[in-house]
Amino acid sequence: MRISFLLSSVLFFSACSMKDPAIVDTNLKTQTLMFSQKYKITQDNLSAIVTMSYLNPVLDYASDDDIFAFTFTPDSFKIDKLEIFLNNKKAKVQELDPFFMKYLLQNKYTKYLEVTLPSVKTENFVKAKICLNHLPCFELNFQKYPKSLYYRSEDIDIQYN
Repeated sequence: MRISFLLSSVLFFSACSMKDPAIVDTNLKTQTLMFSQKYKITQDNLSAIVTMSYLNPVLDYASDDDIFAFTFTPDSFKIDKLEIFLNNKKAKVQELDPFFMKYLLQNKYTKYLEVTLPSVKTENFVKAKICLNHLPCFELNFQKYPKSLYYRSEDIDIQYN
């Protein structure tokens, strides 16, 4: 029993120490999934999946803004009007900065948007209210974690899990 525990511990810690860029990128993308939520919408017999990912826990740097990646799959879904409110404050919505693509699973049939709002440090939860076209608004809920619980260190590239 102890030998199998020791062996599994050695394998686990050796896997955490890999520095191969492809593995690091894959780890970033899977960590981002932990801070993502999905919602299915239907408009005019066309179904789509909306995904919103809270990027702050996996960023390489500390940010004064709450940063989210907002995606639509398929990208052929027509967006006439889109408003996103984070904790009842209207957020800025724009095309996603290509820098953030390393944190996301990529698909050529997906439209990527960036949602930002200055962060309020005293808030532990973020409620995102999304109003899209003429559809009923829907909500996605996210929880903020102290930086010590994030999977990536703020100052060095080490994983603490």
